[in-house]
Amino acid sequence: MNDSLRDHIDTINQLIKELNSLYRVAARKSDIPDGEVCIWSVLLHSKEEYSQQDLSDILSLPRQTVNSLISNFVKKGFATLEHIPGTRNQKVIRLTDAGIQYGESNVKWIFEAEQRAMEESDPQEIEAMISLLEKYILRFRAEIDKKQPGGTHG
Repeated sequence: MNDSLRDHIDTINQLIKELNSLYRVAARKSDIPDGEVCIWSVLLHSKEEYSQQDLSDILSLPRQTVNSLISNFVKKGFATLEHIPGTRNQKVIRLTDAGIQYGESNVKWIFEAEQRAMEESDPQEIEAMISLLEKYILRFRAEIDKKQPGGTHG
């Protein structure tokens, strides 16, 4: 492999890890578990209703992780789970008034900080970054999908 290419891959991976680390730091400053930041982001910013499966899909998190995080929201009185009519056991997650108030006063600052940081960037650079990451992920996924069980590459 080209050393320069390997360096770029390592740099991208390191930057993604650094970004994730910033979210962990922000979670600690908000006194919430790490995984909750992404849940709060979706629930505070969307007018849509989501099930735990929806959040699992959107956030690329294991369903069990999402279920555990949402269970904590319910225990804290921040959310309720309401059965979706016509489904076997699917439930929609709704923030309670206490959840909205908590999120607005203790977590929203993280998303405002994200926005301020992004506002300082050139819109064309933002579009290019998104486009490149999407293409890289798509191509990387295709390479991963080629790998056959048992170690052979297709």
